[in-house]
Amino acid sequence: MPMKLSEFKKGVVNKLKQKFEIRERKGKHIYYEVWYEGKKIKETHHSHGGEGKEISDPILQKIKRQLSLNNLQQLYDLKNCPMSSEDYFNLLKQKNVISN
Repeated sequence: MPMKLSEFKKGVVNKLKQKFEIRERKGKHIYYEVWYEGKKIKETHHSHGGEGKEISDPILQKIKRQLSLNNLQQLYDLKNCPMSSEDYFNLLKQKNVISN
């Protein structure tokens, strides 16, 4: 089930901004760096494209892995709100990506 770029930015990226610092940089792709306590902990990216462009399932699978999510449903949960930024924070703590 593809996700539109606008949905990814508004749902996932903006959700992560509630708990983490997100740095966006542009090059060949659009990169999002996830920072916590002054350290870059994750990075993901997608191709340039219009807001209506869809991110394919294979690319969503890569984004899922890059963000240390357990399954694709968690990525959709971030976008659709069942997973909060606090839930994602706790998931990263369980996986020892961050400590606190």
